[in-house]
Amino acid sequence: MAITIAVQEHKDRVLSEEISETASQLQDTVEKITSIRDAESKDMNDYIRAYSEIAPLLDDYDRQLQKITDLYSQARERDKSLFNITRLYRRSNITNWENMSEILGVSRALSQTMRQETSIIHNMAGLPQSERIPFWHEHYLPLEAEKKGLRAKLLILGQRMSPAEQ
Repeated sequence: MAITIAVQEHKDRVLSEEISETASQLQDTVEKITSIRDAESKDMNDYIRAYSEIAPLLDDYDRQLQKITDLYSQARERDKSLFNITRLYRRSNITNWENMSEILGVSRALSQTMRQETSIIHNMAGLPQSERIPFWHEHYLPLEAEKKGLRAKLLILGQRMSPAEQ
């Protein structure tokens, strides 16, 4: 029995380290995207340049988000397993799984919104200068508002988790 517990503890530790590493990579990518997006843009050409730099980072973000989603699913399944000996002495944290599931869902929605913004900026680049501002107001600004709402929801979800769960 002690060997089984030690093996499961080792597997849990390895999975936990992989989740932490992937979360760190995801956070680094988010910081790069934010840095580019929040840089001072003087005109529409600056936005076009910025979003052309963001596009490849969104691919990294989506890959990392999928990896962390898969890792959390694996951890959740392991936690629910009938053969998980650690269930005898460690309680499962259902709230953590529900919070992470919501956080990952909102993160996917945020990624989709950023991809739509990138597409809109790319389309705007092909327009004459005189049509860019109306196009921006009609197509980009509603997505910006949606993105702010998703970020606010993400912040609330993150605050619901205890520091130990994060």
